[in-house]
Amino acid sequence: MRKLSCMLDLWLFEQLVPEERRQLEPLTRKYSYARGQRLFSEGDPAAMVLLVTSGRVKLYKVSSDGKEVILGFLGAHDLLGEETLFRDGTRPFSAEALEPTTACACSKDDLEALATQHSSIAAKLTRTLGEKLTQMADQLADIAMYDVRDRLVRLLARLAREQGEPTHLGLSMDRHITHEDLAALVGASRVMVSNAMGGLRESGLLLVDGQRRFVVSQALLDEAGASSDPMPRTPACACFRKS
Repeated sequence: MRKLSCMLDLWLFEQLVPEERRQLEPLTRKYSYARGQRLFSEGDPAAMVLLVTSGRVKLYKVSSDGKEVILGFLGAHDLLGEETLFRDGTRPFSAEALEPTTACACSKDDLEALATQHSSIAAKLTRTLGEKLTQMADQLADIAMYDVRDRLVRLLARLAREQGEPTHLGLSMDRHITHEDLAALVGASRVMVSNAMGGLRESGLLLVDGQRRFVVSQALLDEAGASSDPMPRTPACACFRKS
C-alpha cells in the first residue's frame, strides 16, 4: 500500500514546520473502498483515524432488532474516528462507502503522540470534537422543537453547506441520499419525509437540476439560518483535487 503525506496537508497540521511534516510522512497511508464496502464495523478495534479525501461515507448503527439507524454522512476533507482518541475501546458505529471512496489514515497512537507534542494539533482536534457534539445536540433539539418539515429544512441546509456544490440555482447535492436516509436523520417516517420534500419542491425551496440532483436554494438556506462559514477545508494535496 503506497504511503503518502496528504493527511499532513490538512489544516490540522498547518502550524508544523516543513521538517516536522517530513518526519510524519511515513505515518500516513492511503485506502480505497468500493461502493458498499465498510471502512469499519461497530465493535471493531479503534486503531486508526481517517481523513476522507474523495467520495461519501455513511455512518450508522444497527439496533437490536436489526434496524439501521443513520447517524450522518461524511465527504471529502472530513475526519473520521477522532472521537476514539485518548481512550481505549472499539468503534461506536459502522462506516460504509456510498460511492467509490478514498481515505488517508494515521494510527490512533501516532496521532495521540502528535497531539501531545503539538498544542495546536490538540486544540484543533478539540475544536473538531466540539463541533460534532454541537451538531449532535442540534439534531436532538430539532427533533424536540421542530415539526418534520422544519427539521428537514435544517438538515438539508446543513448537508448542503457541508457537501454541496455551488451552482447558479443554489447548492447541488447528489440524489443518492434517499428519503429513507433523510427520515432516519430527522426522526420521522419515510412517508412524512416524502410529503415534506414534495412541499419544499412545490414552494421552490428545493429544486432538481438537469442531472437529477437535489439543489438547495438560497431561500432554504436563509430560512434555516445556514449562513455561517464552515471549518476551513483547503484542498492542499493531490488527493483533494478532482480528476
